[in-house]
Amino acid sequence: MRWIMRIIGALVVAVLLLVAALFALPGEKIARLAADQLTARTGRHLEISGETRISYYPTLGVQTGPVSLSNAPWSDKGPMFRAEALTIGVDLMALLGGDIRITELDAEAPQIVLERNAQGEVNWQFSTPSGGTAPQTSAQTNALVLETLFVRNAQIRYVDARAGSDQRLTGLELTLSLPEATGPADMTLKLALPGGTVTGEGQVGQAARFLDGEVSPVSVRFEAPGGTASFEGRAGIAPEATGRLSLSVSDAGKLLAVLGEAADLPGALSRDLGFDGQVTLTPDGRLALREGALRGAGNQAAIEADLLPGAVTQVTARITAQSLDLAPFTGGGSGGGGGSAATGWSRAPIDASALGLIEGDIALNAGSVALGVTQLQDLQTTISIERARAVAQIRRLSVFGGALTGQLVANNRAGLSIGGDLTAEGVDLSRLLGELAGIDRFTGSAGARLNFLASGQSVAAWMNSLSGSGNLETGRGTITGIDLDRLFRSGDVSGGTTIFDATMASFTISEGVLRNDDLRMQLASITATGEGQVNLGAQSLNYLFTPVALKDDQGRGLAIPVRIRGPWASPQILPDLERALQLNADIDREEVEQRAKDRVQSELQERLGVSQEEDESGEDAIRRGLEDKLKNELQNLFK
Repeated sequence: MRWIMRIIGALVVAVLLLVAALFALPGEKIARLAADQLTARTGRHLEISGETRISYYPTLGVQTGPVSLSNAPWSDKGPMFRAEALTIGVDLMALLGGDIRITELDAEAPQIVLERNAQGEVNWQFSTPSGGTAPQTSAQTNALVLETLFVRNAQIRYVDARAGSDQRLTGLELTLSLPEATGPADMTLKLALPGGTVTGEGQVGQAARFLDGEVSPVSVRFEAPGGTASFEGRAGIAPEATGRLSLSVSDAGKLLAVLGEAADLPGALSRDLGFDGQVTLTPDGRLALREGALRGAGNQAAIEADLLPGAVTQVTARITAQSLDLAPFTGGGSGGGGGSAATGWSRAPIDASALGLIEGDIALNAGSVALGVTQLQDLQTTISIERARAVAQIRRLSVFGGALTGQLVANNRAGLSIGGDLTAEGVDLSRLLGELAGIDRFTGSAGARLNFLASGQSVAAWMNSLSGSGNLETGRGTITGIDLDRLFRSGDVSGGTTIFDATMASFTISEGVLRNDDLRMQLASITATGEGQVNLGAQSLNYLFTPVALKDDQGRGLAIPVRIRGPWASPQILPDLERALQLNADIDREEVEQRAKDRVQSELQERLGVSQEEDESGEDAIRRGLEDKLKNELQNLFK
């Protein structure tokens, strides 16, 4: 019993000594151990001011006054980190054993400055003190463990001298758990913004290596109103990363509002956007995309790209798609036309602001592309963008059943304009005129050359401002709605079909009006010419089409001009009699009258059964025939 009492007494004394030692722990020493460790790891000075005191409940550790962590030597934005107070909780038994095991670190209202200077250096890339070697302190030789870090009501300021931006985020809440010095760190994040709340969670597989500037396995996921993002791979604090990135945007307008951005995106780009693929981010900010899959505006495409983000992102990319529907961006429906006869061309605004966001070269290959006004097939083109001006070199393209090559330009430097220099071969006239102008009267194969320029923010504005020139040649084809052979035989201009062997014409365009004065069309027995204008903006025409019949044996032909006038969907087609008299003025009217008179006399003689005798005029022969017929009828009357 005596030995038992001695053992109990010794335990009581030990406990009392332990409690006394606890109360005698200097708070400043604990804080200084943590500060020395942080300085050794980062090369930045941690300053602790105000009273530092021991806390025993609910957390064993120290509470400090204001603290600050120095910024990079080149920065003039003040401390990189500052807080009104810190609470540092420690594991007593680990501390007595010589280790610093921080069970809790709570920062009150911290302010964090992240900065990139004009040379591309960043203040979050830490270095050790001079010589590259941290001082060998007892704090460094022992393990540093952070069980839980709490950051509440934090403010983050991001300054990018390269991009000329200075942004601030407030209301950040962060929880970080690092239970083992060489183990993983788990993180949760919450950021309250005016447009909504962003939440995140993730894990850094090797936190110590990550904090030392090395690459570590990383898995993170973020969620905000309108979108989500996730990354699985390896990353470093530089920042640098390589792994699988997935982005999904269900409502772009809502997401941009949360991020503090205002953008009036086309409806097609406001929902169902996404990316999934391998990404590599280098410390200098370069981003490489491989095995990427893009989706947006109902389209899907594969992408390989290299980007250097900035105020204007530099891009080199290759995009491949089976099919693309770009009709929502041209103001037309995916089925064709761009505008009906009743409504005219679409006035839906076209947003080309994206041209000012990127520069570089993009190779685009697509099996089919719907533009609203027409459908493209087998597209192979390279697009070069510089200062909001894009130039597309078309290496291969099938359109309207033929082949198209040349160059297209979209310029949004001072308002949107489009232009081009195109050559087409083997184009189906029926598809070309039907899809672009709603005209379905022509068939045949054509070749053409066109250079054009238009400006404005809608298809209607383009068509009303269009200028340029070109030429057209066709082979054998037809024109429905008029039969020129019947026109010459009977003067009938209603219905029928004209077959032509070849057509040639050149034209100019000014303020949306196409003018032509040298149309020449060759038919089997007729040669036709044409002149007039087509108002592309108003979708109307006023054109004089003049067919000339084959010449007679005396070298003369008969011209019957036809005026085509009105809306091109349903124009009026009428003979132009005044023009006909002008064109046929060289015909001998007395001769024409005599021919007509002789024809009438011949038919009358045939019906009366008489023949013109020698030295007898046709009129006398007809008179004699009538007298004989009258005598016979009178004789029959009295029988």
